[in-house]
Amino acid sequence: MATDTRDAAPRAKQPARAGGRRRMTPLRFYREVVAELRKVIYPGRTELVTYVVVVLVFVSVMTAIVASLDFGLTKLVLQIFG
Repeated sequence: MATDTRDAAPRAKQPARAGGRRRMTPLRFYREVVAELRKVIYPGRTELVTYVVVVLVFVSVMTAIVASLDFGLTKLVLQIFG
């Protein structure tokens, strides 16, 4: 005899919202986002240039490592199976 467990399972309660408040309106959400963005400290020009150079160097080094591994493993596989 088959048992239908879908209706027999106890239902979980809906999680209570923080503070019991209703959802915020899109306008209030937008205002809060703008208020948070005003608190952000953006990097200066020299810091930004430094960060960009660091990222470009890191990406270049990682690309060279991956490309050399790919080239080396390709040569190895062709030597073995080729």
